[in-house]
Amino acid sequence: MNKSYKYTILTLFLAIAFIFGSMAGMNFIIRVREGQLLTERGRVLVETPVRSWIDLESNGEPASDTTHQERDTLTVEQTEEAIVYWNSREGEIIHEPVIGQISMEEAIENGEKWLSEMKLGEEMDAVSFSVSAKLGVGRQREDAAERLEAYFSFWTVTYSNQSMSAILYLNAVTGKVWGAEISLYEELPQILPDDRLRLFVELAGLQVSDDDSIGIDSDETGTQIAIKESRLCAQKHSYNMSIGFDKSYKYTAYQLLIK
Repeated sequence: MNKSYKYTILTLFLAIAFIFGSMAGMNFIIRVREGQLLTERGRVLVETPVRSWIDLESNGEPASDTTHQERDTLTVEQTEEAIVYWNSREGEIIHEPVIGQISMEEAIENGEKWLSEMKLGEEMDAVSFSVSAKLGVGRQREDAAERLEAYFSFWTVTYSNQSMSAILYLNAVTGKVWGAEISLYEELPQILPDDRLRLFVELAGLQVSDDDSIGIDSDETGTQIAIKESRLCAQKHSYNMSIGFDKSYKYTAYQLLIK
């Protein structure tokens, strides 16, 4: 009787162990397969639409003969390509930064510096403001057959407080502001339109043409200036908008485009 009892207990124990072992093994196989499927799908979903900007050594580090200045400097042709592609976008493809592109923190810091140098953000540190940023490349009507160069991407950084809101477009390689939309709800120190547009060109890392001519649009709300040794020009539009019986704001847009 004692031996039979022990045999029964041992049989039950082995049966239970087999059942739980089978369940654990099956769960493990399912998790492994699920991980494989998710990884395969994830590779498709997160694949960046742009490629790294700098040459890498075999260990993944930047090539020793590539300086920081060389990495964030674009030729005139590359600048024109990036501007044309961005200005003709029908949407954006959001992605993470690749090697050679500035980080979100750098984009926000560069934007704050730009606002200060343009005399638009003197009070940004004194008054609480919100900020958001996203990195994307322009989505065209026809998808690109190959991944684009990193300089086609732009950081869109938005700042806002009770006195102003600003949307800045920074090239992801140079870190320069190549476009901006500013809405001012309070009066700020006046600067001549010509001077501020020239300053925008300078801060974009470009130079005003030696034989430039300032052209005023027929409605006298726009100013345009030529960029040296390129097909580019800088444009500024500004107008006042009413938001109530006794309230209004001033909207100003800066843009680089092909002449």
